Amino acid sequence: MLTQRQHDTYNFIVQYIQREGRSPLISEVTLGLGLASQGSVHGYIQVLVNQGLLERSVGRSRGLRLIEQESEQANERSVKLPVLGTVAAGRLIEAIPDESEIDLGEMFEGKDRFVLKVNGDSMIDKAIMSGDYVVMHSQLTANHGDIVLALVDYHDATLKTLLLNDDGTVTLQPANANYDPVTLPAERVMIQGVVVGQLRTYS
Repeated sequence: MLTQRQHDTYNFIVQYIQREGRSPLISEVTLGLGLASQGSVHGYIQVLVNQGLLERSVGRSRGLRLIEQESEQANERSVKLPVLGTVAAGRLIEAIPDESEIDLGEMFEGKDRFVLKVNGDSMIDKAIMSGDYVVMHSQLTANHGDIVLALVDYHDATLKTLLLNDDGTVTLQPANANYDPVTLPAERVMIQGVVVGQLRTYS
């Protein structure tokens, strides 16, 4: 919890940086708050540094920086692409204009998410090609029909559709007629994650 003086100090620094595009001197903070002692301002700023609200560069007269600026800059670096409309993949229809945009980072980010690069063609009939990137949600269980990352006998990892059989076995089902499904006792298969997204580039 910050005291009122500490809040005032923080707000003054934020407003000064927004207005001037640079951090204030200690003397300017002292004057702006109507205080007589720069030592008190040093103390307030140290508390803000300890609270993770400010960062101070030693040896620089204007060495204060707002920590929240870093998160705002990170948001500015997020990948956003405009959605320009809807296009037909079946019958020819007029494209429908759209004014929205998609933040790819927001679409795929999340707790316990990770990405794998696909190597091989056993899932091509599920439109997962070699060289694609699949976004996985890390979890130890999955439902019948989920596309999963499975670890067989604690050694061999594979991306397949999971089929839960009535006899207690599981089948790792490929999506390519050139590959055979593999049925194993459930205890030999450890689920490592479930596919929640996919990425592909053409250049």
